[in-house]
Amino acid sequence: MFKPLKREEISQISLTGVRSIVMLGLLIASPHSLEEIRQALLEINAIEETSSLDILRIDLNTLKAMGCNISRPTAKNNYKYELIEHPFSLKITEEDIKHFKKVYNRIKAEANIKTLIEYDELINKIANHIQDNKIKEMFIGISALKRLNLAFIKELAVDCKNENTLVITYKKPSSAKAYQKEVIAQELVFQNDQVFLHCYDKSVYKPIVLNAKRILNVLSRSFKGCAPNAKTTNIKFMLKNFNIDSLSKEEFIVEQTENGYIVEGHYYNEFLAIQRILSFGPKCTVLKPNDFREKIIEKLKEMRAIYGN
Repeated sequence: MFKPLKREEISQISLTGVRSIVMLGLLIASPHSLEEIRQALLEINAIEETSSLDILRIDLNTLKAMGCNISRPTAKNNYKYELIEHPFSLKITEEDIKHFKKVYNRIKAEANIKTLIEYDELINKIANHIQDNKIKEMFIGISALKRLNLAFIKELAVDCKNENTLVITYKKPSSAKAYQKEVIAQELVFQNDQVFLHCYDKSVYKPIVLNAKRILNVLSRSFKGCAPNAKTTNIKFMLKNFNIDSLSKEEFIVEQTENGYIVEGHYYNEFLAIQRILSFGPKCTVLKPNDFREKIIEKLKEMRAIYGN
């Protein structure tokens, strides 16, 4: 954490100040015993092998005089000093968090997985310096990835970059049991506050979308070549009374008419195309292809039968 001091620099600095800063950094990270603190100081040449432990106790009292609340070592805390509170912690209020969340949500709307991971790491680093546990949890809660295993998401991101073939265990919400599936990872997508894996299903020879949180584990990883160039599901439709700034990167305007905009969308697969078209509600009219138009009509009939008028 700290670079070793050079012998020629020691006479030019306050070793008491150095030891105090190092101690504070160690205790902020986690509770430490006096011997663990001593070893850390020895590694950076801040004390000598012959230095007394009393010097460290004096330095701890210096931190206490500066406003640090440090618990005494007991059997309950494994004989370690624990930093309860210090004057250098971040003072963030609930009102501050509301503003942070508002800004984050604007960023989140256009962010990719890589950006969201970076923000999640930043949020957690900042949270480590918030003493109030309630405020800390609220601040961590800003992140869209807070309920996900970040290490696992990073692994999936690498799998997508390399187009690895994965044998996974996956559990559908409608299924009581999990099952194995072999897929080629292609892209991680953040949508509707969830992370989805776009992948090529080798059993049915077509692209599918899996909710990342429903991937229970990865049984094996290998590189067996890239997935076939699957055709996108291309839909042409008309939008009325719609803010065109809300179009996604898969959609582009073909023509502007008196009645609205004719848009063409190139979607990863049919499932996502259906979801997107339905999200437009009555503002959207599917023009072609005809078979997709019929599927939307059937889907609307099913929804009407379930939810009523």
